[in-house]
Amino acid sequence: MNNIDASLRTHYRQADRVMLFILWGLFVMALALSGLHDTLMWALAVGLPAAAIPTVLILQNGGARSTRVIVAVALMVFAALHIHQAAGMSELHFGIFVLLAFLLCYRDWSVIATAAVVIALHHFSFDYLQAKGYGVMCLTRPGIGIILIHAGYVIAETAVLCYLAILLQRDAMQAAELETTVTRLTSEAGTIDLRNDGHASTSKSGMELQRAIR
Repeated sequence: MNNIDASLRTHYRQADRVMLFILWGLFVMALALSGLHDTLMWALAVGLPAAAIPTVLILQNGGARSTRVIVAVALMVFAALHIHQAAGMSELHFGIFVLLAFLLCYRDWSVIATAAVVIALHHFSFDYLQAKGYGVMCLTRPGIGIILIHAGYVIAETAVLCYLAILLQRDAMQAAELETTVTRLTSEAGTIDLRNDGHASTSKSGMELQRAIR
């Protein structure tokens, strides 16, 4: 693993730790919501695994892409759980947009896109199941029109968040490349080593710096 990959991995681990607090906070919220419509069993059966599984992955394989994808799925599971516990109350749907924004912490567009797909599948499937009387809740009253409106807002937010994640990731890689190059140049006290170490930068600033010192 080179210095750039190590720097990114460190960031992902830090983001994972932030998500730990969010996940268990969402579980506590599920317990609090259980009193509304007697959904304690739902909170335990769905909420506890949704918090525990990502926690194990974060502790054992923090910083891995697979871990942050599971975290993204877990956040949307909690959003769906809270909506069900509140009998489809509109205010609980706001949690989806909040949690999607939280995922920007990872600076990984694919994680945000994964979460959006998961919650979209939830809305379309649970709206159908609710309409058929299967005992799950998505809206206060099922209707594909409302689902499509919600989907439109989710798509819009997801597009913007993915774009921002790409920009943030690009900036992070550029900063890591510049740090790596400068560290190599000044590795020996009192001297500047201009020899090519064979590392090829991919960011614009990194390539410009390498050209300047050759």
